[in-house]
Amino acid sequence: MSTRPPGIQSQSDARPADGGQQGRKILEGKRIPQQLIARIEELHRRYLLRKPNGWRAHLRDCDLSGLDLRGLNFSEAQFVSCNFANADLEDARFSRADLFSANFDRANLTRTNFDGADLRGAQFEGAELNAATLDGANLGLGVVFKHGADSSIRQSVSSFKSANLRGTNLSGAKLSGASFEGAALDRVNMKGADLRDTKFAGAKLVDVLLAAANLDDADLREAIMDEDTFKRTDLSGARRSRRAPSPEHLEQILAAHILWIHSDRREGIRADFTETFLGGCNLAGKILAGAKFERAILSDANLEGAILAAANFRGAVLTRANLSRADLRGADLRGADLTGAKQDRVLTGNLEGTSLATRRA
Repeated sequence: MSTRPPGIQSQSDARPADGGQQGRKILEGKRIPQQLIARIEELHRRYLLRKPNGWRAHLRDCDLSGLDLRGLNFSEAQFVSCNFANADLEDARFSRADLFSANFDRANLTRTNFDGADLRGAQFEGAELNAATLDGANLGLGVVFKHGADSSIRQSVSSFKSANLRGTNLSGAKLSGASFEGAALDRVNMKGADLRDTKFAGAKLVDVLLAAANLDDADLREAIMDEDTFKRTDLSGARRSRRAPSPEHLEQILAAHILWIHSDRREGIRADFTETFLGGCNLAGKILAGAKFERAILSDANLEGAILAAANFRGAVLTRANLSRADLRGADLRGADLTGAKQDRVLTGNLEGTSLATRRA
């Protein structure tokens, strides 16, 4: 007899279908009403305390979306491929729980304890994970097999897209391949985490601890990282933005660029800041017409009054940048993130003497 859970299989292992509880009922494919969840937790607590008539909570493909689970203790429970979207799990405990391929999109996970949990393939898009703990949790690739008339195979990596993580503990977590695109990470502990091939496009990392983390092939090229996090992190194995030039080197780049402009591109060197980290850089009033800023990080940069005509900003991050009175005629801003950017009296439109016009997404 097969020991694989019907319809569920991970990439690297198979779990006993009854979780070691022969004869115990598995709730599968059910919509769980609010009044039932307290009873399930009561029986589960008895199981944890090894009291008679306890039942280890074992749910599969169940819908718990929008429920109130605040403060409930489901440590060591099984909620395989269950839906917790929009649920309130503040202060709930899921330590060492099996939450394979669970959905926590837009859920409130404030101070939720997921320490040591199996969260492979779990989704946290738009979730609030403030002060949540996921110490040692497994958030790697999950593979779901569904059988029957609508049989299919679905692979998914854990996703924290647009999630809020403030004071979250992810130390030692297995996050290989996970996505943090557009997420806000503030004072997050990722010490010793496996972050291989993770994606951080558009993510904001402030005071993040990445000591001893494995960042091989992690994509940090479009991440917005504060200076302290940048300086204290070994980014040698990551795909990242180039470091900002020193003030002396920057002046040399600007001088060579002005010569390139005035000599009609025959002398000097065109300024190329492609994939360069320029967060908070002061370029106010600088002449950078035609410069390259593709996928550069210019968050909080001061570009007030800068000459940026015909400059290439495709895919650049300009969040909260000061572009007041800047000349952006003929500039290419397609795919650029201008969230919160100051754009008072910005000069846009056609660039005289050329066929170029300001292009936006």
